[in-house]
Amino acid sequence: MAEIDLVSFFHGIVEADSGYWLLQPDNGHVSVRYPWQDGRSEQLNLEQWLERIDVRCRAAFQQALHTSLQNQQAFFCHYCHSDDEWLRIHGMPVEIQQQQYLLASVLPLTMPVINDEAKLRDPQSGLLSAPLFRELLIQAMRLSQRNHEPFAILTLHYASDDSSLVCAIVAKVLQEQLRRSDSIAQFKEGELIALLYGTSRGAVDAVAAKLTSELQRQLEGVALDSLKMGWAYYPEHGDNVDTLLAHRLDAVEALCLS
Repeated sequence: MAEIDLVSFFHGIVEADSGYWLLQPDNGHVSVRYPWQDGRSEQLNLEQWLERIDVRCRAAFQQALHTSLQNQQAFFCHYCHSDDEWLRIHGMPVEIQQQQYLLASVLPLTMPVINDEAKLRDPQSGLLSAPLFRELLIQAMRLSQRNHEPFAILTLHYASDDSSLVCAIVAKVLQEQLRRSDSIAQFKEGELIALLYGTSRGAVDAVAAKLTSELQRQLEGVALDSLKMGWAYYPEHGDNVDTLLAHRLDAVEALCLS
């Protein structure tokens, strides 16, 4: 099958706001299209494509691609071209007319650029604002419903006479320990919240243990009345934003930092 026919075929089966990424492993040719940019299709070789990925996530992309082709299993990865453009790629090796291909859809994880900084960030912490986090959560649900992929919400409640210091420390731990594609917000006074894309309940234990250990280290000697961590999982704990956010309040547990 000619390349242009295959590109047209794949473009016809993905949704209008999805991009596509198409690899022919035997010759390393890649075809890609991002409809939220100029909408044009590009053809290049795999090495050229990898050079376009931010160096900080290039190795993860290569490893996920290698594992997918070697084991003939789903290809899934978060990657970026810049700090403002995190993307999710999800595909599968297939055989078409006795030729091997890797077909993948691409969706943006980040929101469109908003010029009003007051609507983007909490003015004190510099983290994402609660209204923007809610919009990201709506987008995450839409992506999950389309791709049957779970995600998790992490909430951290803290109480201290020096709440600004505690907020800064907890925010620093989250930013350092979570993936750069995860979204972290100042949801309200005394609460930080994070959206962990593609994270199942089974993966949360490892994340929670890592965060608890680092929080114990970073908050040593800091005056703190309480620190609580809670989780909510989609779709297990709700099929809309309000029920999912409400569950985070039912599931918080105190962390022992002594």
